[in-house]
Amino acid sequence: MSLDDEVRAELRELEVTNRLRIPRILDGVQGPHAVIDGRAVINFASNDYLGLAGDPRLVRAAAVALDEAGAGVGSSRLIVGNHRQHVELEAAVADWLRYGGVRLFNAGYAANVGVMTALLRAGDVVFSDALNHASLIDGCRLSRAEIVVFPHADYRALEAALSPARGRRRIVVSESLFSMDGDIADVEVLAALCRRHDAAFVLDEAHAVGVLGPEGRGVAAACGVVPDVVVGTFGKAFGSFGAFAATTRPIAELLWNRARPFVFSTGLPPSVPAASRAALELVRGTEGDQRRVKLAGHARRLRQLEPRAGGAPTSAIAPLLIGGDREVMACTEALLANGLFVQGIRPPTVPRGTARLRIGLSAAHDQQHIDKIGKYLQTLGGTGSDHV
Repeated sequence: MSLDDEVRAELRELEVTNRLRIPRILDGVQGPHAVIDGRAVINFASNDYLGLAGDPRLVRAAAVALDEAGAGVGSSRLIVGNHRQHVELEAAVADWLRYGGVRLFNAGYAANVGVMTALLRAGDVVFSDALNHASLIDGCRLSRAEIVVFPHADYRALEAALSPARGRRRIVVSESLFSMDGDIADVEVLAALCRRHDAAFVLDEAHAVGVLGPEGRGVAAACGVVPDVVVGTFGKAFGSFGAFAATTRPIAELLWNRARPFVFSTGLPPSVPAASRAALELVRGTEGDQRRVKLAGHARRLRQLEPRAGGAPTSAIAPLLIGGDREVMACTEALLANGLFVQGIRPPTVPRGTARLRIGLSAAHDQQHIDKIGKYLQTLGGTGSDHV
């Protein structure tokens, strides 16, 4: 049997089990209204939490940089691709998050893999929440460190795992706002456990920065916690692209030298950090506060209309547990037929038997949008869950 035949058989198996992913096509600008596969819908599948992806101020900033600096930088930042736009964005993020050093990455996946593989090696131990993002899981695996997975948000289990003082270096890694469940880690407990057991703390704030905390600085800032490394992205609340690791100056210098996704990738086009820096000015200012208040109001309203929607009360991520893979995709199609796009999420993204509708809210939605999706969700079957 040829490789092509083998792959066709794998695809048929995915189709039979209702797990075959077929990409949809978006036309136009990302926003609360979208054209998906040629159909106009209200968009509840995006991570554009503050509604900045289509903001003309970001577009203008990117256009100016594109005109001044061209379409690309031509090489890795370690060679001749270290553009001033990269450096200025790193400095702006460091000032915003109050960290000594920041390193940009081309994507959140690259940032998490780069951080974990740069800081860990064989002989180290990493303690990872069971529901951490795939990028953290892959980073831990590629690091060759010993991996201890503790049950989701079970901090007693984590402490028990930390108690044997083994490993050259010990790192606890968790998301702050979990991307598929919408719940929030107890970062104060995590930080205290790290201090008590001589472990470093890496926190992925990808879905929290811009949305939560003072000036949108995330869950850790809201709790007065300073992790050793905070990872965040510009492709969600900031409406742009790319990612960052905020940390101490020495660790930032180590990432410059040892984070392979950074070292061996062409730098971001200058137009991208230019747009991100324009977004950061909005996020940390009065307008950012206003958008965060509006988004939190939407989150509370949705959960009033549909109490089965999970996640923290003001989380922009509101999962509705359906259970079966076929059933959740049927729900997605039913919503689409009614002008609402909500992506069904299936394994392996979520555990088996927990397929769900992942409702993504945005400050760009209006009250009518929230009322429409909330009332329609009430008509759908679903089990609800204490977990999601």
